[in-house]
Amino acid sequence: MTKLRFFNGLKEIGGTFVAVETDTTRCMFDFGFANADIIDNKAKVAEGDWAYNYVNLGILTPMDGIYDDNTAHRLGLKSYSEDDKDNFFIISHMHIDHMGGLGMLDDAVPVYMSSDSCKLYKHLAKMKDVEVKEHKKCIGVDYGQSFTVGDITVKVVQIDHDVIGACGYLISTKDGNVCYTGDYRFHGFHRDITEAFAKECHGCDAVITEGVTASFDDIDMLSLEEPETMGNTEVVLQNYMREKASTEQGLIVLNNYNRNVERIHNLLKTISEAGRVLVLEPEQADYVHAFYPDDKLSVVIRSGKDDIDQYRQSQLDFEYTAVTLDDIAKAPAKYVLQQDYRHVYDLIPLKNDISIYVHADGSPLGDYDPSFKKFHMVLDTLGITHEYMGTGGHSRPYYIRYMLDAIEPKVLIPLHSFRPEQVQSAKAGKRILPEYGQSYELSGSDLKLI
Repeated sequence: MTKLRFFNGLKEIGGTFVAVETDTTRCMFDFGFANADIIDNKAKVAEGDWAYNYVNLGILTPMDGIYDDNTAHRLGLKSYSEDDKDNFFIISHMHIDHMGGLGMLDDAVPVYMSSDSCKLYKHLAKMKDVEVKEHKKCIGVDYGQSFTVGDITVKVVQIDHDVIGACGYLISTKDGNVCYTGDYRFHGFHRDITEAFAKECHGCDAVITEGVTASFDDIDMLSLEEPETMGNTEVVLQNYMREKASTEQGLIVLNNYNRNVERIHNLLKTISEAGRVLVLEPEQADYVHAFYPDDKLSVVIRSGKDDIDQYRQSQLDFEYTAVTLDDIAKAPAKYVLQQDYRHVYDLIPLKNDISIYVHADGSPLGDYDPSFKKFHMVLDTLGITHEYMGTGGHSRPYYIRYMLDAIEPKVLIPLHSFRPEQVQSAKAGKRILPEYGQSYELSGSDLKLI
């Protein structure tokens, strides 16, 4: 018998945790943080207590066969070494709400992801940009390839999202197949990839889909018509930055989410054509070089700053042009400075040189983040003009339905949304809205609550 078991991430944006389980094997996805707004980085956590504390706070899922002996026993669970099932994870992409908990798994748990995600993860770990520690048993699989653990076979299917390496999965057992979309969009650089994903998964027995953009406004998804424009797209953002770089008289500061590597790769050319130099944070430069080694990179150098800045700078093992903050102050109109929010106070001596601060999907992204209000207060206090020009990584509501109409699943399971009940498709079979802890039996084209 094949069971689908549902835990975190069902009625929130983040922390998706679902298990596809046979009598011998358990495939789980993803492993990010649920209930993430409870996390306070000022709260001290003892070494080795992360998973124990996060499970108790509802941030991670209490599941047999994934934690080390000490953590599992304190939680009343079987550890990875004790469980008799073949346990493994698949990870859709490198956003913290989908992979943030990897450093809290037992070291021996196999974690599969796309080859591109695996490459990015290793560079995130290299730059100390992961939670707690690197999970060492990560296995990259090329797009379009399949692997088998026990009696479960998984196919890696590329999808377009605002992070390099994103994919979904087709999970097959003797009782049927399940498509997991991960997060996806149609307004990125590669709509064709998302279209191809739908074709690959057409007619699956069950589809588990994200529904992020159905979370906020009241919508009747079945009556939605295709919008006249896509709104902010990656192409729109490139054109916006080209115009700003050509017309602004002073420094442009860009707060970009640094895992959106392809955006920066394209912006390097866009900004150069407008006559400026895009200067990158060390970690951003490292991620770009990993995937686009021929790009010529300029890196901001902060001498005398904190240890993490010095560490990340020391990890750059390729040639780059060093640009200091003093260099930027002497010729502000020459540069676009990509800057993470943690360096926002570096803007104080540059405040009179800055023409515009562009917030493009970088942290803090929204008012759900306690830093968001403070972020705007700092910019306003310094008198820095700022605009939001992000694209978001999630399909608009019409395109969620478009995706589901194209897949035509026998069973529709929306989650990763505050209002999953709004996600619908007339071309899907029945829809289920699982509750935490519920299990369903997969039997061909049907799911039955156990």
